[in-house]
Formats: sequence, structure tokens, C-alpha cells
Amino acid sequence: MRHFILLYFTLLLLICTQLACSSGNEKSVEQNDVPPFIVTDSLVVDYLGNLNIVDIKPDRSEYLMYDPQRKEFLRINKDGDIILSKNLSSDGKDSFGNYFYAANYYGKDKLLIFPYSGGIYTYDLQFNLLRKEDLFNIFTNSLGSGQATHLVGDKLFSNKYPEKASEDLYAHEDYLARHPFLTVYDLDKKEVIAEQYIPKESQIIQHPGKYKEPAPHSIVMGDELYLLFSNSPEIYKYSFPELKLLGQVALKPSDKYVQVKPFPVEGLGNGVFNDLAGSEYFHFSASNGYLLTGYLGAAPQDKVDALPQNLLGGEDFMALVKEYKVPYYQILKGNKILWEGQNNIRFRFKGGYLFANRDINQPLVEVEKDHVVYYFYEIG
Repeated sequence: MRHFILLYFTLLLLICTQLACSSGNEKSVEQNDVPPFIVTDSLVVDYLGNLNIVDIKPDRSEYLMYDPQRKEFLRINKDGDIILSKNLSSDGKDSFGNYFYAANYYGKDKLLIFPYSGGIYTYDLQFNLLRKEDLFNIFTNSLGSGQATHLVGDKLFSNKYPEKASEDLYAHEDYLARHPFLTVYDLDKKEVIAEQYIPKESQIIQHPGKYKEPAPHSIVMGDELYLLFSNSPEIYKYSFPELKLLGQVALKPSDKYVQVKPFPVEGLGNGVFNDLAGSEYFHFSASNGYLLTGYLGAAPQDKVDALPQNLLGGEDFMALVKEYKVPYYQILKGNKILWEGQNNIRFRFKGGYLFANRDINQPLVEVEKDHVVYYFYEIG
């Protein structure tokens, strides 16, 4: 199963790289009642390479970043200076492995890393391993996306495997409805304090099968948890940390959205083609009382069917990716959708902050840089 997922994500990385380089067609917002995206600040790091923000301290005094090429974690201060960097994926005593789902600041002087191999690794701020705990295994396919967990104080929202998970779990088409995957864990008491099943109204339960990403995007605001499943166009609201379902909001995306079909049982290839012909929500964030969602468009089914079914990738495949798998965003206030539109910017959301690697008000220019820059945004 793990080998299957790694192969699948190799192709997904190729697709994401293509998406990041495509220019797209941006739409200007002319309605007076639509809140704008406002650039409030920027962070520049003198660094030659690719840095992903994986967490941000609440006061934005420090950033935890990761270089996927060098496999290094870096602590960056508010001025963009590198405090410390270290490779934790080697075979040394502080290593956690090669892949991780999420990494977070924890308390005043610790870091938590959730590796692909399972468990939770606790580090000090010098990247020295303090302890490893085999508390539970996270149920997600994401590699380093961070959507697999949400840490609020000592309360961890995650998506937990059954204690006695086996290949038999996947033998049932409706396996996503058979176990309360949604979990809140108390890191101080070392115990699960709430569990919940994936909502039966969601598309991934209504249409059983395997999906690329079963774990939801999550936002905590006060004592409420908001979940958006990648392949289900609704937002679900829960009490936090009790996980009592409070309601849902139908996102009602435009006809650019096509409900993705689950993986076919016959193999990886057709699963990738299903993704190409379907949509997924890749973004979920909050700003100034607004919610922001982002989904990818879908290639027409007849054009996908015309592709060679025994070839993953290729020029024709990537041409459809470039033309159709472009981002569409929605801004919501309460239960009301204020705006939906296309924009080629790729927003991210960590530590309660909305950011992207370019200024939305400036044209996209592809130039090689000897520094890394992030722009921070507010909506409204």
C-alpha cells in the first residue's frame, strides 16, 4: 500500500510542478461587495533553493521551513535570517525518516514532526531529538502537506488509523464509513478525547471507494473546527475539541468543478486519469471572518478518454493539466458565497496566516532568484 502511494505521488509532484509554472488566466474582481486580497507584509530569505513554510509562530516571530531538495529544516526569524538548519532525514540519531506529514512548533521550546513512518517525534529548538512516541498512525496520503494535523495548544486534531488496521480495511469499498477516523488527541494526557466518523452526507461516503486524499483540510476558530474534504464540496462545522457536528455549508462550485470518481480497483493509472477529469479542493483558510476555499478545475472526460491509458504523464497529458487543472477560489462569509473566480496564485495557510510566494497585484514573471520571498495577505 505504501509503495502504491509513493508511486502515485511521484506523478502528482510532476503535475504540481507544472501547475506552479503555468500562467493561467486571472479574473479581476469588479463587484464592490467582494472583499479584496490585501498584501499586508512580506518575508525575504537570502537563500538559493526552494523553501516551504511548514509552520509559523502565533506572533510571527519565527518560521519553520523545509527544503525538499536538501531535506533540511530551517528556523527563520522575522527578519528573514536563518537561525539554524539541519537535515533530519539522514541516518543520524535525530533522524525521523525521509517523509513527513506535518511539523509544528509546540509550546515555547519544542517542535513536533509527524513522519510518514508513524508516531510523533519531539525535538528541541536545536533540532535535537528528545523522544519518539508511537501514539497512533495518521490516516492520510499527503506527503508534507500539513493538512493531516491541526495543533491547538496540547490538543491535536488528526485522522487516525484503527488500532488494528490491516489490508482488510481496504478490502471493503465503504472502508471510509467503517471507522471514526476524525480524532482529537490530548498530547499532555496521552489519550484520545474525541472521535467522529466522516459525515455520511459527504461525497466520499455517498460514493464509496478509494480517494487520493481522505483526510480533510482543517481550521480551528475559537471553539469551532471547520473541515473541508478534498473531494467533497461542503464545509463541516464541529465543536472543538468535542467533535460534535454543528452543521455544514454547501459550496456549490461552478461548472468548472467536476466531482471526481474514486480509484478503480484495477490500478494506479486510471486513478490518475480520474483525477485529471475531476476536481479537488487544495486550499482552505480563514481571514478576518471570511473563509477561502480553492479547487482545481477538471479536464473534459472525452479528452481524458482519448489519452493513452497505459502511459502516465506525457505531453498530451500535461497539456490537459496546463489548460484545465487551474485554481478557482471561493470567498465565503457565514453561509453565503460572496465570490468565485479563477486565479493562478497558489495560496497557503499555516499558523493562522494566509500567504503565497508572489504578489497578487503584480504580473507573474518567471525569473531565477537567489532569494525566497513570501507575501502575507488578509481578506477584506
